[in-house]
Amino acid sequence: MAGHTALEFTFIDFPGDWSRAPWMIFVQYTANADNEVLVVAEGATGTKTTYWFKIPTGGEVWVSYSENLVYLPERCVSRGEGDQTRCEEG
Repeated sequence: MAGHTALEFTFIDFPGDWSRAPWMIFVQYTANADNEVLVVAEGATGTKTTYWFKIPTGGEVWVSYSENLVYLPERCVSRGEGDQTRCEEG
């Protein structure tokens, strides 16, 4: 599925292998392998939703320094209620 997404977030999780390059107003994350990104957004009523994105090798995700905005080169593949991110165990 082709497309792009811009999303206001409260939390972003970048599991997998990524390169990070800071720019003036954005941070660029480049996928070093086929990866996924989990983005948690908060609705007007305070309810959280987690969105899953599959980012192919070489795909770039841009995150704003001054705003909680993320720009993704794909459309989400699924979403779920609440913050469904998980921390590393151990």
